[in-house]
Amino acid sequence: MRKSRTSRLVFVTAFLSATPALAAGSGDSGFELGVRTGYAFSAGHLGAPPDGMDEHVGDYVSGQWPFWIDAGYRLDHSLYLGAFFQYGVGFVNDDRQDYCRNANVDCSASDVRFGVMGRYHFSPVRQASPWLGYGLGWEWGSFSSHQSLIGSTNTEYTWSGWEYANLQVGVDFQLPHRAVIAPFISFSLGEFNNLTTTVKGGSTTTTTNQDLAKTSLHEWIFIGVRIAIMP
Repeated sequence: MRKSRTSRLVFVTAFLSATPALAAGSGDSGFELGVRTGYAFSAGHLGAPPDGMDEHVGDYVSGQWPFWIDAGYRLDHSLYLGAFFQYGVGFVNDDRQDYCRNANVDCSASDVRFGVMGRYHFSPVRQASPWLGYGLGWEWGSFSSHQSLIGSTNTEYTWSGWEYANLQVGVDFQLPHRAVIAPFISFSLGEFNNLTTTVKGGSTTTTTNQDLAKTSLHEWIFIGVRIAIMP
């Protein structure tokens, strides 16, 4: 009888001791929303259409100003799975695209990426929680020019293809109200396989879609900051 009471006491004590730990662990899971911005440097090549050359990405844009949003689920303190979307404003390389410096010509560029991603968070060190991330998805890169010297003509080039890898490293620092701020750096590797050219002049629009005769790898080196609302 005394053994039975002792066993029950041990069980209750162990259960009550474990309950706070379980509650703390379950509190790490839930929906997470984050936004990012910074600057991304361009590198690599665009690929070559059947009648063209394999040009550098940097011949069109030296870099971009990305606006990124990601949303997903924190499985526990360590693991996160989610999706991302990015729209980047490109910085036109006027030195290479010198016609863009003409007073009657306006050039612009953009980069759109979306895909899935995951992150692994290491054990926090004081208020800092380092993490590694990996993503992949699809990318569209666009360059357009509008000239009004002779009539009005808009020409837009859009490259599209897979982003095979988006490698990320960052450190979360705790903010009030379940928020974190994280400086990070990412390196993405992609390959365009298609080029669409659209020319609009007056009421006439001509669109040409070509598979690239030669594909090449290109990269973005994104340095920035992420702000997120945690579970």
